[in-house]
Amino acid sequence: MKVALKLLTVLMISILLFSCVTRRENDARYSVYVTNEAKFELLPPSAFQENMDRFQNITGYFQNKVHIFGAYIKSDDERVAITFFNQMGGSVGDLLYTGDSLQADSHFTPPGAKFEYMMADFQFCYCKKELLAESLEAVGLRFGCTEQDGKEIRQIWDKDQLVIQVEKEKNHTSLQNFLRQYRYDIQEGT
Repeated sequence: MKVALKLLTVLMISILLFSCVTRRENDARYSVYVTNEAKFELLPPSAFQENMDRFQNITGYFQNKVHIFGAYIKSDDERVAITFFNQMGGSVGDLLYTGDSLQADSHFTPPGAKFEYMMADFQFCYCKKELLAESLEAVGLRFGCTEQDGKEIRQIWDKDQLVIQVEKEKNHTSLQNFLRQYRYDIQEGT
């Protein structure tokens, strides 16, 4: 009887521990608020339209300030690795996203910066349209994509409010977040 009671206790503790571990794994996913209520879960690296191996010149506009930096992106179905450079070409940080983890080492952002938001913007620009639409619609947002004058225009809507617009041409991408009032212009390197 004592042995059965000990086995039952060990089994119950194991189930409890396993359920905690499983919960942590589910919580390991990364998400961002696209609006004040709609929370978008980042897609895995395999959701990107193509593998990338390129340099980008990025100009960011936020609160009447202009930030210019470079980024080298290398991605495949398992990871997205980005190295950021200052205007002089010196490395100022790295970002590695695998879907299960997001690691950032940066010298240009304050402690506690949420790199998930940077990865989300990157995904809005470069992930497969169908997967973005499915994921955004699951959280109550609407995703639209049109072609106009050689540009692909992606839009994320919250009811009748345009929240984010991405315009993509051959070597140029721009993202504008109307709700948070910032913009990126991305010039692709060859």
